[in-house]
Amino acid sequence: MTDPKQPRKLNTRAAQGTGRHVYHSDSQATGQESRRSASAGTGRHIHRSAPAQREETYRASAPRPDADGAAAVRRGKPKKKKKSGCLKVFLLLILVLAALLFIAFKVITRSVAGDVTISQLINTPSEYKGDVVNVLVCGVDWEEGRAYSDSSSNDGMTDMIMYVSFDVANKKISMLQIPRNTFVGGSYSTENGQTYSASNGQINSVMLSNEGGINALAETINDQLKLPVDYYITINMQSLHEVVDTFGGIEVYVPHDIEYNGSVLKEGYQTLDGAAAEFFVRNRKGAGYERSDLDRLNMQRYFYSGLLGRFRTMNIWDVAKLMPAFMNYVETDMPSTTMISLGVSLLQVDSANIMICQMPVFSASQYYNNNSVVVGAPEETATLLNTYFRTYTGEVPASELNLQSWHPSGQASDPNVQFMGQLDEESIDAQQNNNLDGSNTSYK
Repeated sequence: MTDPKQPRKLNTRAAQGTGRHVYHSDSQATGQESRRSASAGTGRHIHRSAPAQREETYRASAPRPDADGAAAVRRGKPKKKKKSGCLKVFLLLILVLAALLFIAFKVITRSVAGDVTISQLINTPSEYKGDVVNVLVCGVDWEEGRAYSDSSSNDGMTDMIMYVSFDVANKKISMLQIPRNTFVGGSYSTENGQTYSASNGQINSVMLSNEGGINALAETINDQLKLPVDYYITINMQSLHEVVDTFGGIEVYVPHDIEYNGSVLKEGYQTLDGAAAEFFVRNRKGAGYERSDLDRLNMQRYFYSGLLGRFRTMNIWDVAKLMPAFMNYVETDMPSTTMISLGVSLLQVDSANIMICQMPVFSASQYYNNNSVVVGAPEETATLLNTYFRTYTGEVPASELNLQSWHPSGQASDPNVQFMGQLDEESIDAQQNNNLDGSNTSYK
């Protein structure tokens, strides 16, 4: 595995082009523009990470490779590729062991609810099992001021919802971001006869509003989008701050200044600590966030790109340090053997083959019981899903989707199809053009 102290550069050889928008539908989309906001005025407090910590964690102790790709000579000695290969094999063994220990601990403490598994009726068809795995990933949000029944339970709003389709056979990953305020109906019935409710009409309250919890959310997605779900992973968002700080920070490209309610995060390639990362992924107000949650989803992709890059440089000590956080904050019904297999397979996926997009919705927000909701756009959603998520089963026409309607108006939003290779190249360009090394973190 790559030495974590050396600069990171993911493999982007297969990435086609540098533009963000590579998907087009028949209706005119409202593509997101790149916006920048100046951080004017006084009274803003700028936080700068301690230089000693940055140097210890991220500064390269040896020269970078030459521009022509020639191997750098470190301390007078050439790189030993054989040793690097041995280290990768060793690290994979450590990851396997760590995963086994993690599952064992969860089973012993019953943190993974064995009886809470996704219904067999909505799993990936048996003929594709092993070749394609579909996982529902949710970030469970806890915010001060919200009245939850029990602060120690994992029953908050699922304000981050992502559908991940892993084509293991072809080493490709497609990720669908579902806006948290997508309208699903206040009370609705699925095709299999189940009746569910959403307290605010939004998809983010389905898990909280029904005793079925994650099953209710999985069946809602399957019923309305016709997408199979094999496993789920829920992550308590409280862990974000802790995980990032445990890593010593995450290198992220911030595409424009973010400023809201006295907090400021400057544009550039930099190392975000836990507090800065939390502000970066949670904020959805201020200049550059005119579309609120849709703009936040686009911004979060840069964090995912940085997190994936850091994951690929993990060493044995990183794994050991992260285990307590994962044990405390992650829930899943994925078997240990599957988890290990997917983890190893993920390391083999080129970043140019990791796609991320968002579900198209009508641009004008509506109100359901005084809650702002967005309505899914059937034609554009069907085209997107058929292009990237149903490549192994065949197309599903828009008429077969079961999206709920609530006075839709405006144009369909751009799904903003991007590949991690493109996002990573943006980060590399910013680093090279501005001669940045990630040490210019500025956040309050």
